[in-house]
Amino acid sequence: MNSPARTAAIFLALALASCGPAPSPWEPEDARRTKEELHRLAKERVLGGELARADGWVYSIDVSLLMIFSALEGDRELYGSLERFASEHLVLDLEDDPYTRGFVVWRYREGVAPDASGTTEALRLAEGYWRGSLAFDRPADRERALAILEGYARHQAEEQGIWMIRNYFNLGTRSFATNSFLVDYAPDFVAEAAAATGNAPLLEIAEKSYDLIERAQSKSGLLYDIVQPEVKTLLDDDRMVVFSPNDAIQISNAATVAAWSVRGRPAVARRVLDFCHQRMPELKGTYYGRTGEIARDKRPGIEAWASLVRLAVALENDDALEAFYPFLVSNAGRKWRIPDDAWLYVVAELLLGLQAVAPAR
Repeated sequence: MNSPARTAAIFLALALASCGPAPSPWEPEDARRTKEELHRLAKERVLGGELARADGWVYSIDVSLLMIFSALEGDRELYGSLERFASEHLVLDLEDDPYTRGFVVWRYREGVAPDASGTTEALRLAEGYWRGSLAFDRPADRERALAILEGYARHQAEEQGIWMIRNYFNLGTRSFATNSFLVDYAPDFVAEAAAATGNAPLLEIAEKSYDLIERAQSKSGLLYDIVQPEVKTLLDDDRMVVFSPNDAIQISNAATVAAWSVRGRPAVARRVLDFCHQRMPELKGTYYGRTGEIARDKRPGIEAWASLVRLAVALENDDALEAFYPFLVSNAGRKWRIPDDAWLYVVAELLLGLQAVAPAR
């Protein structure tokens, strides 16, 4: 447990760091133009009610990431449309089921009962409300963000001596998943909310999340994807409970986790960034965690460039930014390369990356 003095010091440090990412040292105009064009296209879809993917479902991650972007960009109209949809359809708040209050469904389809919560979705949606409350002076959105974080906290558990945030809660069977994914953690934001509210339980979750992410760093410097404590009962070795299938780590996942934990664990994030930077311009999408060798000879998904740019900006690494930035802008500018089946998700990720380089004026 933390001493009162140490806890107070952490709160103070986090409060000072909670004003958002540091601005980019340079703002190329092509990034700004590309951001404005994608912003326009995304807004047209959202205001036109075109939130669903090709499979007919609206995915909470799409809505959440766009909420964060629109709040940081100062687009009240886009934010308001997304917030109304999220409040009506994505956040559970049933009088006869107080346990699930604040849980976020991972996807929505009209006329179909939700099947499970989503923890990555909860973090992103909570941050969306939080950023909106700050950008547009909406106290109710701040309270909604905290309610979601309380629901997120109810996903935590300790299994086989391993603390984790369980991946989902099945609303039909009323049971939690037995595993966790590293994308289920965003301790920079949780720590920020904890610092702003003096919420010690949230701060503890942030600290445990940082520790778990640090533990998930592979020998090569990338971050493993899965936490599965029950593996310990088979192998009797808690070093084996954090892993990626076949030891193959996707760059997009590692970069995403690092980008949402860079303030609290800059050394961990820097190893991820350095691994990727050293392999430019021939960076591949998947590598083996133990050796750093290529696991699949295929380029990263285009959204990965956004996370890598955000990392480079946050770590003030201009050389890495110069290496990743052209790939982000060239892919974001070629709209035909954005996959139709997850268009809003990929665009939202690209927008956040472009926004890191070219913040709202």
